[in-house]
Amino acid sequence: MTSLEWDFDSWAETYDEDVRIEDWIHADYERVLTLVAGKVSGTVVDIGCGTGNILRFLKCERYIGVEPSRGMRVKFREKHGFEPFNGHFLHIPLPDGTADVVISTYALHHMPDEEKKDALKEMLRILKPEGKIVIADVMFESEEKKMRIGEEDGLKEEIEDEYFATVDELRKICTKLGLECRFERVNRYVWIAEIELLIPDRKG
Repeated sequence: MTSLEWDFDSWAETYDEDVRIEDWIHADYERVLTLVAGKVSGTVVDIGCGTGNILRFLKCERYIGVEPSRGMRVKFREKHGFEPFNGHFLHIPLPDGTADVVISTYALHHMPDEEKKDALKEMLRILKPEGKIVIADVMFESEEKKMRIGEEDGLKEEIEDEYFATVDELRKICTKLGLECRFERVNRYVWIAEIELLIPDRKG
């Protein structure tokens, strides 16, 4: 099993109930989905779409889900009547320039840090030139603040078990890829990143 073959099959049956519990990872869960949904239009591609909870809030012309877990895809189909594509951050089975917006919620932290740059490159591949990427997930401003929050909140072990991004590192990756990024903090743990190609005309 690779790092991308997330074993969510056994979680699929209880996933929707579990996220409503609002543990520290899923604090303000529906608010986060609502905020992401408010930032999109046109053709939206959702990476790591799970059971498709964001569809309750989305208003877009076309929605395409991408999900590596068969169990999640089955649950998605039961809820919404169609099935997402079998794919993941490093292999999105869609042509170049498909999406106006690529979104991902609560999924990036399953990607090892060394693969996050390649994940962004693959999302960019399917994005239209004027499109954008919107990522909502648990993030921390820096490695130092990640460790501090882990200690203060008694979450050190849980935080070290996942690949939570830092704003500092994502900014560095975006700079290397010629991208503009903006970050919005939702609560103590969750941030939303909006990422676009850095077009000189846009900067005036």
